[in-house]
Amino acid sequence: MQTEIRNINDVELEFELNATAEDLAHEINEAIRRQRVRTTLKGFRPGKVPTGMVKKMYGKALAYGVAEDRVQQTFRSEVLEGDSAYDVLGQPTITELDYDYEGDLKAVVSFGIRPKVELKDVSKVKISKLVHEITDEDVDKEVEHLLAQHADLTPDDGPAKKDSYVIVDMQRLDGKKGDPIEGEKQEGVPFLLSDENLMPELRKAVTGMKIDKTKEVALPGPEGEDDRYYAVTLKEVKIRELPELDDEMVKKVTNDQVETAEALKEQIREQLVDGWNQRSREYFQSDAIEKLIDMHEFEVPSSVVEMYLDAYVNEIKSKNNDELPEGFNEAGYREGRKEEAANQARWMFIRDAIVAEHGFEVTDEDRDEHFEKMGAQGGFSGDMMRSYYQSMPQLMDQVDQGILSTKVFGWLEGQMKVTEKDKDAYEKEMKKG
Repeated sequence: MQTEIRNINDVELEFELNATAEDLAHEINEAIRRQRVRTTLKGFRPGKVPTGMVKKMYGKALAYGVAEDRVQQTFRSEVLEGDSAYDVLGQPTITELDYDYEGDLKAVVSFGIRPKVELKDVSKVKISKLVHEITDEDVDKEVEHLLAQHADLTPDDGPAKKDSYVIVDMQRLDGKKGDPIEGEKQEGVPFLLSDENLMPELRKAVTGMKIDKTKEVALPGPEGEDDRYYAVTLKEVKIRELPELDDEMVKKVTNDQVETAEALKEQIREQLVDGWNQRSREYFQSDAIEKLIDMHEFEVPSSVVEMYLDAYVNEIKSKNNDELPEGFNEAGYREGRKEEAANQARWMFIRDAIVAEHGFEVTDEDRDEHFEKMGAQGGFSGDMMRSYYQSMPQLMDQVDQGILSTKVFGWLEGQMKVTEKDKDAYEKEMKKG
């Protein structure tokens, strides 16, 4: 038997095995002998069927099984084990298997290995970090949202004002000043003109309109598509009257979890601070990952890219009773997300290289702190959270990887040239970028 390991590139290798019929003969004969013991055939005592008949009945299938076992066992011993074992990533793939019964065997297995990442100096990398100081106005807006769920709506003769609650009909047109498109009319669409999430074009058009008047409005189409035109007719205008924020209303909007207006506002402030801090971390991490990927060029094993693509597909299955939706183009979907998967893999290798170079590790204290914070959010003890995660090793590994990533981002923030920017300045920069 002969084997060879050769490089396709820095991260892709091939393992080739060549075995003669003589090399496989002993294992095939042993497989036939074991099968003879299990074989029953009318006219023969159990285990006494002639070897020639067993070979004729099962020999070919047994030989193919022996060939596959030889490939797997040899790959394991020469590639995965031993002093010179390779750091194989993803799923090895048999790209060639040439074998005829009682003939020679040739097999080729492709596999990927961890790339060598030479970390670049990040001390001169400029990066912005979003900071936002929570104001009384921010808190008042959140209080207003809570009270809005219990507001009274009083009919108004119009015209619609910037804080009016309105109901409109929207008829889609086949172009600017075009004809109505049949079946493309939405009736009784309600919205609040002061809603920050409302399309500015729609808010501008409806504000100042009188009841039963119609305006043509151009609204942005889905990404990559042209504007869509609508005839918008104002049907109703209402004034929203918010209830007073007294202690009774506080208990009502919080299901008796908070008793006073002051306590509610303080709780809201804390939630806003946590939310903005989380948003800031996510933006910083996303920007840092993008910059590091741009700085580091190296090949990524296709097996790892496929591993991430498999995860994307499995996520879709998990939302659809463990099946892909009918008509789903899996090949096209995988191709469309291949670059994203490659970048995700590239970041994983960069992150791992930073962890290794700086000796970051997860301590019991790190885990205790993590579970205490996690438990506090759900009203559980840290010990209870730890016990739950320890019962599922896969989840525990995810926790450890998350802690390591937090340490990596903390190190990056300390090394990069970080400029703090408020919401307006940060959003302006992102639009330019």
